[in-house]
Amino acid sequence: MSNSGNSIKNEAIREIAAGSITGVYQPLGGVFLRDIFRMVLTNETNGDVYLSTDGVNDMMKFADISARILDDKTNDMFRKSGTQFYIRFDVVPGVPAGWFTLETEYV
Repeated sequence: MSNSGNSIKNEAIREIAAGSITGVYQPLGGVFLRDIFRMVLTNETNGDVYLSTDGVNDMMKFADISARILDDKTNDMFRKSGTQFYIRFDVVPGVPAGWFTLETEYV
């Protein structure tokens, strides 16, 4: 039974193949359509990647084959609708392999 009456929903997964990631920032899927309170970021590539919300500054780094869960709801915070994430390799692997995903939840 829910304590708030709200249900958790997901936006479409944002996914990019390693072969499409370069050393220059590019969009990771589309902008958030809603305010997002939980994100699961998974780097299943064979290289380290950086993420950014402005496409210029490195804001988060993910080692190859790693993941991170960001739960902002705990602190009553969220990522605003309209936020765009960008991705780039730190150093492009000789033969890029794998994928990177960004999964989101909202209420």
